[in-house]
Amino acid sequence: MDRMDRMDRMERRYSEARIPDLQPPRRVEAIKACIQNFAKWAFDSVEIYAFGSSVNGFGDDSSDVDLVVSIPEEELRRIWKKTPRRDLARFALQDLSEWFREKAQGQIDVLEEVLGAKVPILKLNVGGVECDLSCNNLLPVFNSQLLRLYADKEPRVVQLAQEVKSWARKEGVHGAFMGQLSSYSFVLLTIFYMQNRGALPCLQKAAIGEPSELYYYERNKEFNVWMNFDAEPAPGDMAGKAVGTLSDFAWFMTQEKGFVWGEHVVSVREGCILSLDDFPQLSIRHVIDDVTLHIEDPFDVSRNLTCVFGHNANRNLWWALDRLARATASPSGELRSFTFETDETSPVERQQTPDDRDERTRVFAQPSTYTPDIQESAEETSSNFPPVQSRTAAEEWLEQGKRLKEAEERAAESSRKKDEWSSAAYG
Repeated sequence: MDRMDRMDRMERRYSEARIPDLQPPRRVEAIKACIQNFAKWAFDSVEIYAFGSSVNGFGDDSSDVDLVVSIPEEELRRIWKKTPRRDLARFALQDLSEWFREKAQGQIDVLEEVLGAKVPILKLNVGGVECDLSCNNLLPVFNSQLLRLYADKEPRVVQLAQEVKSWARKEGVHGAFMGQLSSYSFVLLTIFYMQNRGALPCLQKAAIGEPSELYYYERNKEFNVWMNFDAEPAPGDMAGKAVGTLSDFAWFMTQEKGFVWGEHVVSVREGCILSLDDFPQLSIRHVIDDVTLHIEDPFDVSRNLTCVFGHNANRNLWWALDRLARATASPSGELRSFTFETDETSPVERQQTPDDRDERTRVFAQPSTYTPDIQESAEETSSNFPPVQSRTAAEEWLEQGKRLKEAEERAAESSRKKDEWSSAAYG
């Protein structure tokens, strides 16, 4: 099959996958309508979609507002005939920025143009609400639909995900801009845990004999965005466990014999524990040791979400989870419930032998920023969280991340100016 045949096949599949229009909260709907109204001054065919925590069921009224404007490539090509495909979104956003400043004064304020990023965005203020606007970056809309389905299936996963993210922030192991996992990644960890406990189904698996392919095409790649809206949870390992609690989540991530960091992959697409060898497309270019956590994006299956890890982030995350699991274990080895819920949960009768402990911890070097107290217990702490480790390393990564971002933006701006000069000089 030659390249043109492959492209035709991908385009036909693309027509099968309609962009989901998730019903956003009223405030987000008003922002969408405002931006779309003014964007039509610049382009004939425009659609605005919301994605991310404001619509995926895992956010709240304070969640960031992420939007994407969809403009047919044919229309962009009529305006910028010789522009490489990768630059069309940047040019379109630049045009929109000018129109907003000219036509939407007082309604849409352009705070910043981040056009040198991998995914260019405009940072806007619409009616007092800040939001990010990208162009033709529509795959995240499918991701948001998937998370929304999981949230609708089992509300407990939403509560647990919020607890996990809150705990991660307190431990200093949250935030992609700091070289840590993003909120999206922690949500996927939570869903994967619930799938393996039998509390959530896998929505990307079909019954035997049923079709399970529906493709969306973007950035010269095709993505299978099929979802099983009627899936039911598979039997899971729920016996003697406080399923849906922070303690059992931490236990699963660090003490569960069936899941080993570096050997297995967190994949909500599969919904079960599988070896890294079962994911040949998954990128491992960022991996520096054999105990790195792997998290597969549900649709972009080559994307490993731990690629954001900074120095020691992987080990700090493991030790933070390990401390959480250990803080809820009694001296006899039982795992106590560890949750923010007001109702009492029965303790879990799960034993951890010294051999299990030694085998799981021997490959991780204890971070120098935390000195564990073996005698520490949950009753001795005044809060629901173990002691927070030093934030010095996190602050250093924040500063380094800012410097790297600024350097990347300067390099991208320099490259853009050279391209513009070349176009002007040589047509």
